[in-house]
Amino acid sequence: MKAAVWHGRGDVRVEDVASAPDPGPGEVRAAVEWCGICGTDLEEWRSGPHFIPSDAPHPLTGTRAPMILGHEVSARIADIGEGVTDLHEGDLVALDGLMGCGECWWCARHMINLCPKMASIGLHVNGGLAETITVRAATCIAVPAGVGADSAALAEPFAVAVRALRRARLSFGESVAIFGGGMIGLATTVVAKAAGAAPIVMVEPLAERRALALQCGADHAFDPREAEVLDEIVSHTQGRGADVSVDAAGTPAVGPLAVRATRSGGRTAIVGLTWEPSSFSFFTLAAGEKEIIGSLSHVADEDFTAAVSLIAARGITPELVSAMKVPLERAVDEGFASLAGAHPPAKVLVGGRA
Repeated sequence: MKAAVWHGRGDVRVEDVASAPDPGPGEVRAAVEWCGICGTDLEEWRSGPHFIPSDAPHPLTGTRAPMILGHEVSARIADIGEGVTDLHEGDLVALDGLMGCGECWWCARHMINLCPKMASIGLHVNGGLAETITVRAATCIAVPAGVGADSAALAEPFAVAVRALRRARLSFGESVAIFGGGMIGLATTVVAKAAGAAPIVMVEPLAERRALALQCGADHAFDPREAEVLDEIVSHTQGRGADVSVDAAGTPAVGPLAVRATRSGGRTAIVGLTWEPSSFSFFTLAAGEKEIIGSLSHVADEDFTAAVSLIAARGITPELVSAMKVPLERAVDEGFASLAGAHPPAKVLVGGRA
């Protein structure tokens, strides 16, 4: 089959590889319909390895590079392993591709995303930028009738947004400032709107992404290069600052700025990932009794199923975020390359079918 394989920094190739293996007990093999290219995939291509095990096998999966990328997957069940009773051939599913050891302190408390051996499809074991994939049946979330396969591929980034706002304890009527209008920032806008947040302020330098944010439900969107960030947010939140700020940008400067934009007594959720250190004054945190809350990925029955339900209930499609669609054979030279450009699309979806 064809697959987009990470071999090293700057080296992702669409090539012929062995088909996904036959499913074992508790597993299924599925035909990939669509797979999104995530910012994490992009960074593995540009500056990795960050998550992909390259020097030694992953402690849970036993795999190492070269690795098939892709963890934002919708697929149809093709083959079912022994003991799987709740999935059937032809079912459309979205994949919550996280796996834990099942034995540690965190797994015992239903915090699989914090397992020290946590693994994800597309990073620690072969993923969905391929024609087929074999996964644990427990990672397959059934997609309601009427939801398109391309929409289902948005479930993973929406699950990230759901978790970030759950972690931030967003309440109805609270104000939200979102830093970064990429896919996670736009998904956070939609989730915040659905949760009754008001007003929602987007901070994003690219005009096309600001327009998408307004389309997704933001009340205000401005360019931080042309306006004073703190003044703009204070002016739209009755002079207080945001009840909840979300760093969806993942740059060293944005996290501290998001904390400053949060009102005294408010919460800042950090969901964007950066490997570079930031400079931060803890005086702002203590004097304002603010909270900084980390948010990583998602938990299947808490966040992922809620994301799938939201996509179904709100009729969310890739058109909402002007997603770019490319065939699998063009995943690198059109998909990755466009995301690395000066005006990247908010989302690239790769068709997995040959």
